[in-house]
Amino acid sequence: MYENFKQVDVDPEKIARFKVPATQADSDQLNNNRARMWPAMWTCAIIVIAIIALCVWGFGWLPVLIAVIIIAIAGIALLVGYGSMHNMSKEEEKLSAETFPGHDTFEPEDVRITAGKSYDLDCSPEDVFPYFRQFNLIKAGYYSFDFLERFFGFHIVNDYTIRDEWQNIECGDWIYYHQNGAGTGIVDFKENEYITTYSDTRYKTTTPLSVAWTPKWMPNGFAWTWNFIFISTNGGEGTHLVSNLQAWWPEDTPKGTVMRLMIEWGLPSNFMMNGMAKTIKKLAERDAAARRAGKPRPGYNYLK
Repeated sequence: MYENFKQVDVDPEKIARFKVPATQADSDQLNNNRARMWPAMWTCAIIVIAIIALCVWGFGWLPVLIAVIIIAIAGIALLVGYGSMHNMSKEEEKLSAETFPGHDTFEPEDVRITAGKSYDLDCSPEDVFPYFRQFNLIKAGYYSFDFLERFFGFHIVNDYTIRDEWQNIECGDWIYYHQNGAGTGIVDFKENEYITTYSDTRYKTTTPLSVAWTPKWMPNGFAWTWNFIFISTNGGEGTHLVSNLQAWWPEDTPKGTVMRLMIEWGLPSNFMMNGMAKTIKKLAERDAAARRAGKPRPGYNYLK
């Protein structure tokens, strides 16, 4: 499956636009656009605290403590278990680091981690690629758990229709993940084959309303890629989708901070990626089935 996927190196001219050194103004923009606690979360926190207080008053602190611990363990197990599904193989991890598009966005010495997911879809890359063209907070959203995303402060509303006005993408476009401007910029793409994206606090972002995100408790910087590789299988009627990332942080970053990054952002991101892939698989396979039957594809609002 992989032998026909030749190594793709980043075009120096395309990556150069992402390597303009950041200034103090860029840092100020990030700090001024920090995400704020979403009101729904405060409301929920108050309600939960009130319920716990009432339970302690009615049943005593020990039974309530045990119940809270059990619920917390169950929630963490769900997050870890579901998030760990579809981890890419060791071979795919090696290809992501050495061969797949986006593998050389970072300098080799800057890569701290390479990881990702892989999925098999019963549809051609031409069926699934349009959904990724409009993958963006300001377009179709992320096909994932948008209620939870809004609850946690992301103004994301999913749209499950392929819309003509959202299909155009260009190198340098910014994919927004949060309304404060955080996201990644499109470094390169090839129709039905790959999309590579990048964000790095060491450099300027490619559009005025974007910010190179880093957690507030990682003040010395953070960078990451998020790439999507569409490998044709089954004579062109199947797709092996690889979603991979690489990340950088300063060498002197404490191990505890790195661990916090993996738990606070890595686990939820894996959970979200699996949810997104599940939805896109359902949509693209439905469109493929209609195409094979010579019927209009239900996910499209324009004629192909």
